[in-house]
Amino acid sequence: MRAAVARGRGRVEVAAIPIPEPGPGEARVRIRACGLCGTDLHLHHAGLYPPGNTPGHEMMGEVDALGDGVQGLESGGPVAVEPLHSCGSCESCRAGLDAICREGQIYGVQRAGGFAEYAVVPARRLFPVPAELSPQLAALAEPMAVVVRGLRRGALERGQRVLVLGAGSIGLLAVAAARALGAGEVWLCARHAHQAELGRGLGAVRVLDEGESTPLRLDGAGREAPVDLVVETVGGSADTLIQAGAAVRPGGTVSVLGVFMGRTEIDPLGLFVKEASLAFSNCYAHPETGADFETAIDLVSDARDALCALTTHAVPLDEIDRAYALAGDKSSGVVKVTVVP
Repeated sequence: MRAAVARGRGRVEVAAIPIPEPGPGEARVRIRACGLCGTDLHLHHAGLYPPGNTPGHEMMGEVDALGDGVQGLESGGPVAVEPLHSCGSCESCRAGLDAICREGQIYGVQRAGGFAEYAVVPARRLFPVPAELSPQLAALAEPMAVVVRGLRRGALERGQRVLVLGAGSIGLLAVAAARALGAGEVWLCARHAHQAELGRGLGAVRVLDEGESTPLRLDGAGREAPVDLVVETVGGSADTLIQAGAAVRPGGTVSVLGVFMGRTEIDPLGLFVKEASLAFSNCYAHPETGADFETAIDLVSDARDALCALTTHAVPLDEIDRAYALAGDKSSGVVKVTVVP
C-alpha cells in the first residue's frame, strides 16, 4: 500500500509498504480521509515523529478486515477511529481515562496512523458514523471529540459565557460545540477574516481581532461581561495562557486544549487572585455518560451543513508535502486540510 513515512524534521515521503494485518482484537480500516491538524504541524516541523512512522490521527474509513475474536463490526461499514492505544488495566484506563494511561500511545504519532491506504487499530476504538456524512466531515469526529473533552474538563454549564482563543479547526469546532452543548454566549479570538466569518456562522456572537485580544483588552472586556470559561486551542509557542488568565472571571475556568511544544508563560498571581481553575485536556475519555467520540459524532452529524465550510481542502496522499504546506498557511483561507488516499 501507499503510506506517508516520516523521514526526520520537516520531511515526509510517500512509500510502498506492506498492508498491515489485524491481530486478535484488531480491525483493519481502509482509510477514506484523514485530517491534518495543528499538532501534526508542530510534530512535523520539530522532527518528533518516530523515523519511519506513518503520521495522521484524524482517521475515518471503512471496516476492511477483522482479527480473531472481533464481533459487532460490519465489513464495509463507515467508522471513525479513536486513535488511542492504552494498557486497559491501570487505574486511569479503568476510569475511562485512556488518554492519560502511562503506557498510552497515539496512532499517527507513536504508532502507524492514517496518512495511508490502510491502518490497523484495536476494534474497540472504532465508532460507526452515519453513512450520509462525507469522509471529510466524518474525519472531524476526532477533533470534535477533543473539543467535547475540553468542554467537559472545563465543566461547561448551560447559559455560561465562553471565550475561545484561536480560530483554527479546533477553535471553530469549539464554538459550534459550546453552542450545541448549552453555552449562553460564545466569543472567539480570530486572527484572519475568513476565520472570523466562519466563527460567526457557527454561533460566535462576538469575534475579537488581534488588537482586541491583548491581555489588557481582554481584561477590560471580561470586566464588562464576565467570561465563565476560556477555551485555549492554540498551543505551540503562543502566549495564550496569559490572555486566558486576563479574560477569565474570578472563580472561572481555563480549559487548555492546545498542545504546547515547550515552556510557556503564565500569570500565576492573576489566576491566584481570581481563584481561577486551570484544566488541561488531553484527547478524549469514556465517562459514564458516554464516550466523547459518540457525542462528537452526534455533534458533527447535527451540524454537518454548517461544518462543511471548515473542510476547505482535500489533498491526495501522493501530495502530502502540499498538504503540510497548505495547513501551515492559515492566511490563504485554509481551515481544515484532509488527506485522501
